[in-house]
Amino acid sequence: MSEETNPSSEEQNNEEQELSPDELMAQQFAQESYGNDEDEESNVEGSEGIEKSKFSILLDVPLDVIVEIGSTQMPLEEVLKLNPNSVVELNRFIHEPVDLKVNGKVIAKGELYTVKNNFGLKITHVVTPEERLKILEG
Repeated sequence: MSEETNPSSEEQNNEEQELSPDELMAQQFAQESYGNDEDEESNVEGSEGIEKSKFSILLDVPLDVIVEIGSTQMPLEEVLKLNPNSVVELNRFIHEPVDLKVNGKVIAKGELYTVKNNFGLKITHVVTPEERLKILEG
């Protein structure tokens, strides 16, 4: 007869480290969206496969990914005066990292590049959950 035990936080951290960044993001998304699902199913032997299959369903969900180079506020009068030769000054310096947003939330920062005549983004920093909280608190 075996005794059921919950894995220690160290074991949980080791399991999280084995997941790919996509799997970690899907796991975090699922926890934020649906809560931390600690039911009987997750304590059953072989539940790791069940948990991974829950997240694998989410991996194909399309997300809005936006690279934000800057922003500004303008009075309506100035907006109405915009024409093809107008220049709008943004709130970022030219070599300052830009934000990578997924569904409106900053998840990384990076540098703009050109990739085959298109813009590209080289990720220089992935935002930690603690940093995301600070950003949200604003």
